[in-house]
Amino acid sequence: MANRTDPDADTVHGANPQFLVDRIVRVKIYNDAYWKEYCFGLTTESLIDEAAKLDYVAGTYGGRRRPSRFLCLFLKLLQIQPDEDVVLEYIKQPELKYLRALGCAYLRITARYLTVYQTLEPLFADYRKLRYRNMQGKMSMIRMDEFIDWLMREETICDVTMPQMPKREILEQTGQLDVYQSVLEDDLEDLEELERSLKEQAKEEAPAAEKAEASMTKEAEDGEGEKGEVEEKRREERRDDRRDDRRDRRDERERRDRRDGRDDDDRKERRERRDDEKKRKDRDDHRDREERREKKEKKDKKEKDEKKKKPKYANKADEERAAGHSKNDKDGLTVEESNEIRKRLGLKPLR
Repeated sequence: MANRTDPDADTVHGANPQFLVDRIVRVKIYNDAYWKEYCFGLTTESLIDEAAKLDYVAGTYGGRRRPSRFLCLFLKLLQIQPDEDVVLEYIKQPELKYLRALGCAYLRITARYLTVYQTLEPLFADYRKLRYRNMQGKMSMIRMDEFIDWLMREETICDVTMPQMPKREILEQTGQLDVYQSVLEDDLEDLEELERSLKEQAKEEAPAAEKAEASMTKEAEDGEGEKGEVEEKRREERRDDRRDDRRDRRDERERRDRRDGRDDDDRKERRERRDDEKKRKDRDDHRDREERREKKEKKDKKEKDEKKKKPKYANKADEERAAGHSKNDKDGLTVEESNEIRKRLGLKPLR
């Protein structure tokens, strides 16, 4: 119910007034907290209080394309559809500039084109500043006459598509509108009068200026000889200075070359000494590595020889068993001897 158009409202351009705003923008306005909290139940009188709190003109802005308060109040005007006299009072009052901008936008989208031209064109003389918020959310400063020019020329203002209007030249040719008279015509006439007066004054002062110029030319010719001598002395001094500078630079370059030559010899000598030290160190390291390798080889050879000389058996019994007595038992008897003894004792022979 809160989003429905007033039942007593007339159609605008053959459609519901709220439908002049695109559906996507209209849904965003309906879901906005400002619309639900402050625009509910507004009338033509209470809307003035909300318009007085406006501080910028905008449509939707930001990444989520949030509708501005200006756009919410604009849709509210389309919903309640105030009388044309009330809208004209919104525009004519001089104190609340944002209320005037709101009324101009509403009149532009709902009124006939003759009324739009006759009502909005005088506002080109209003140069008050307005804050404008663009689609990215950045603020900028515009003038009231600039905003009126947008309403007259642009197709989309504050995310609202404006109905087309015939050009003023066509209306002038058909006699529906008088020839446009700019509010700057008086200023242009004053400017033309000022230009004419300046031209007349320049003509009157021309003879005096010619005499002054002739006297200055004569004085310049008299002082030209003295000036030439002074300039010649200055040129000589500059030549001497340049000659001295060249000599100083040449001497400095020679000293630098000699110094660089000595430095090169010192660097070469240090490099050779450093190379000799490195070679000597490499030789010493190589000799140490060879000595360590020889010592290790001698040690390994000695251990190998000791292993060869070491007895193979831990005791004599082991040596005898290895020499051919491996068939003896632990007491040193052979199997036959053990079986003979076991036969005497009545035991089974060993296998």
